[in-house]
Amino acid sequence: MSKRDVEILEFKDAKRAARTLYRAFDNDDVAKYTSRHLENDPVKRKEVDLQLYEAYIVSHIMKGIVFGIKGDNFEENDCYETVSLWVKPDSGALDDYITLIRSGFAKLAWNTGSEGRRRVFKVLFNVLHDNYHEIMKIDPNEENTWTLVYLGSIPESRGKGNVRKMFDYVFNHYIDPMNANTYLESSAVRNLPIYEKFGFRAVSDIWLGDKEDPVDKARMDIMIRGPNGSEWKYLKECREKFGYIIPEVSVAK
Repeated sequence: MSKRDVEILEFKDAKRAARTLYRAFDNDDVAKYTSRHLENDPVKRKEVDLQLYEAYIVSHIMKGIVFGIKGDNFEENDCYETVSLWVKPDSGALDDYITLIRSGFAKLAWNTGSEGRRRVFKVLFNVLHDNYHEIMKIDPNEENTWTLVYLGSIPESRGKGNVRKMFDYVFNHYIDPMNANTYLESSAVRNLPIYEKFGFRAVSDIWLGDKEDPVDKARMDIMIRGPNGSEWKYLKECREKFGYIIPEVSVAK
């Protein structure tokens, strides 16, 4: 297998993949929100951030599926160029007791402290869970949905076509043969045009923290791709329901 091929990651790959996400989301608002309480202790904050990414990766190896592209400088970078985490229609709950313990979320909960536990388990997890079901319940085909949880590339790999390679591989081999929807939360508005190239359309925005707070908040835009890249049937209905104002950066209104 070439280092530029998409491959399925295993438990042994989790730490490398976690470093990929850490570097990919270094300046991301969601990443800042989940560990903002540690901003005066950068060493501890990095440790907690890496633990969060590794727990996400392990839990999705257990119950979902994780893909990676090594890239030509895999050994020197000590991480992948690009990593993506997915929840499949048959994944079931990823927050059951055994998964939380085995994936490392329990260790994270202890290490990040009470405020970190609130931000990750009470705010982040609940907002993502509740909004997914509130949005997707409009679609009778809700259960036939794949969710992209993370897609990240290290800075020096951007522009190499890894995102297209990753999407093409997952769509062609997994999602499109199932005639499934695809759901994601984009944590950067500037990325909407990138996802739109692959058939995603923004349907709603959600917030971590108080969206009126000048600093301690994070916005995510929900995007959905219909079966085989079609426009999701409930796009307009969903936008109207949530009063969604399409960001100016969008090129596929």
